[in-house]
Amino acid sequence: MKKASLNKVAFLLSATITTVVALNAYGSALNIEKYRSGERLECVNMEDDRFVLSFIHSVSLTPVSDSFHLEKLPEGAFQIMQTEERFIAHGQGLPSMSTEPDVTKFEEKDGEFILHLHRKINDLIVRVDHRFKNRLHIGSQVIDLNKWPDFMGLRIRPVKSCN
Repeated sequence: MKKASLNKVAFLLSATITTVVALNAYGSALNIEKYRSGERLECVNMEDDRFVLSFIHSVSLTPVSDSFHLEKLPEGAFQIMQTEERFIAHGQGLPSMSTEPDVTKFEEKDGEFILHLHRKINDLIVRVDHRFKNRLHIGSQVIDLNKWPDFMGLRIRPVKSCN
């Protein structure tokens, strides 16, 4: 009887440790900071190496989403790479040709334009405005970037952990 109880405890402990480790198995997080001061506003652990910024385009007033992933660098730091931009209407500032810098493919699918990219982002700055519904999607989490004051510049920076 004691042996069966010990086995159950060992199994539960093992499952708990595995779950905790899986929460940040990728080993990175995103810091959301005030652009000018560098003050940390929030930090979010990554579930994998991907995240998305979504917003309403200021001219066409249609949804846009930008997809990114983190590449691990040899020294342990991370590099943000933009992999895709999706939109339904061309507006000022949106790409319109397959010859745009860093574009690998440009397609139209189901009424949506999809720009496939391999673009290195050295400094990811987002200027928030409540009219444009700025959101950061990390796995199943959605962070409303408009909870900070309008016209504030936010820097989104990869870090090893939120600690």
